[in-house]
Amino acid sequence: MRLPSNYFTHKITVTALRSEGETILMRSHMIRAGIAAIAATVALAACASHGLVPSSSGGLGQSALSPTALNDSLVQPEITTCAKSPPQYWWLYKGSCDPKITLKPTGATFTLAEYDSITVKGSIGHNTTKGTASITLADATGTNGDITAWKGKAFPKYLARGKTFIYAVAVNHSTQTIKPITGGGKPVLQYVVTDAKGLPGKTCGVALLNEEQGGKFIWSSFPGDFTAKGNTVTITQYSVPRGFAIPPKTPLYFGVNCWNT
Repeated sequence: MRLPSNYFTHKITVTALRSEGETILMRSHMIRAGIAAIAATVALAACASHGLVPSSSGGLGQSALSPTALNDSLVQPEITTCAKSPPQYWWLYKGSCDPKITLKPTGATFTLAEYDSITVKGSIGHNTTKGTASITLADATGTNGDITAWKGKAFPKYLARGKTFIYAVAVNHSTQTIKPITGGGKPVLQYVVTDAKGLPGKTCGVALLNEEQGGKFIWSSFPGDFTAKGNTVTITQYSVPRGFAIPPKTPLYFGVNCWNT
């Protein structure tokens, strides 16, 4: 049988095309496999950077890649604020707040959440409380409008040596006037103030805002200077100014200043 003159040429061409198609198809599968491997590597690296581990050998667990799981790890506790009347009166502090500290005759402890890098905690010593009394404590820095005006008047800031970097207000919600009981080598009041950004000085003091006759307000400093240790200063009072008391529903304002000698 005679074959067409172009038979061998046609066969070679078809064979070549088939071989080339198979090569392209093989390359396509290899490219897809390579892309899948790269994607898996990137996914595993991303999980490792977030501290996530696959739930099984078969792949990444659904909970590991859940947006809720990622967000929960970044959530920070929010501070409690109470810049309203009640529980505060007169000038209102917008910083951290503990609206209900239970004060007993033996005293009480308190801790305010961090506000503007500053944490305040401490204790109130023995006192004349009969039964229990509810105390509100709040703080502010006196910056960025975090102390409201009262009767159209701005808060009278404590202007003293160095810098006054934190203010605190205490409000007695009972019907009794509470007085500290001194003696026995125990403090009547203690503040432990920490500023994560650093204190404005190595020596600190505290003052109380007093209302004089005629409605004038004057700051008076408590006795003693207190040495800071790192970013923390502990202010401990074993005595208080004469006549010091916590009257009902009348705010007591404190200011803490630090300086370098």
